[in-house]
Amino acid sequence: MNLGCFKTIYCVSLLNPFSSFVQITRAEVFGKCYHRFKRNISSNVSGPPWRIIFFGTDEFALKSVQPLCAKLRTGTLMSDLAIVSKPGSVVRAFAEDEKLPVIEWPFNHSVIENKFDLGIVVSFGHLIPKEIISAIPLGILNVHGSLLPRWRGAAPILYAVMNADPETGVTIMKIEPHKFDTGSIVRQYRCPVAPNETTPQVTDRLAVQGARLLMECVRDLPRCLEMAAPQPEYGITYAPRVTMKLSYVNWTTMGAKQVYDLHRAMSHLYSLTTSWHGIQTRLLDIKLDPTTSASSPKTVSESSKQSALDFLNSPTEPSTTPRYFIDTSISRPGTIFYNKLNRTMKIQCGDGLCVSCGGVRMGGKNFISPHDFYNGYLTKVKKTEWYFT
Repeated sequence: MNLGCFKTIYCVSLLNPFSSFVQITRAEVFGKCYHRFKRNISSNVSGPPWRIIFFGTDEFALKSVQPLCAKLRTGTLMSDLAIVSKPGSVVRAFAEDEKLPVIEWPFNHSVIENKFDLGIVVSFGHLIPKEIISAIPLGILNVHGSLLPRWRGAAPILYAVMNADPETGVTIMKIEPHKFDTGSIVRQYRCPVAPNETTPQVTDRLAVQGARLLMECVRDLPRCLEMAAPQPEYGITYAPRVTMKLSYVNWTTMGAKQVYDLHRAMSHLYSLTTSWHGIQTRLLDIKLDPTTSASSPKTVSESSKQSALDFLNSPTEPSTTPRYFIDTSISRPGTIFYNKLNRTMKIQCGDGLCVSCGGVRMGGKNFISPHDFYNGYLTKVKKTEWYFT
């Protein structure tokens, strides 16, 4: 490595903060850290083929363990691959099918002492104790589905979709003891998120890219670890474990786009939840409704006063998507609109815009179409009571 390109920096003596500046170079700082790190691992690790222990459970983790197993069969980059996974998981089933050694969790660090060079954690869900991390010379890498430090936590992809992030990605980071997702970044991959993508769709893409990025790191050991950089101290957000409570819609505070984003983020786990006059209701097949916009009576009346010149200058072709203006002065967030002609149902959101709803489940019962909901529920109450809360 050419260290001559590092520029000069200045630092103050830590022993005497009032002393004069001491001139050193980045090359000297990096060189000292590099050689200290190299001495630490060289005494315990001889080099490839590597002995790896893998922690993971779900489909996202499976995408990472599969190429590792394939490389193991070649006998070049890896010599051992052991799996730590819970019974009944897809990773555990894969390990058993491939005749890979399985280590039951939890275990004492003495079980793996001097047996592995590197650990890998992907969607494991448990904090790895310091003793286990210390028992593995190269430490433990983690494949995390976000651009850390954004979305630290258990559900980074879901929160990225729910918050309409325009991009997300995968981070390969070093596991640190006692805390989740705070370790140094080894590699990152960025990718855009389409405005209509769901959490499972984004997860599938990131799982594949995460596996590729992980294999790059394994091929680049130990250099990639030497080049790891601390996470930035700004831009930190959290993605805690998801519960059904997150699926509840607040029609007053949430706009139509927010409701739609919540649906595409969560519908694979929980349908959006609301209440129809005290009955818990699940909303299905939520879409943004392009035919509505918020309006006031003043706006509507002014639009009817279009001048002859404006009319002549307007497009001659009628709009292919007619817009229906909702008067927010006489409706409220959560108001239900039903169209008898095409049997569709829309719900007004906090910004006056609507989402369409393709059906409901009332109190845990079977699917009900908008037409059946109209006949069985809407017609039973006054129209002023057509709203979800």
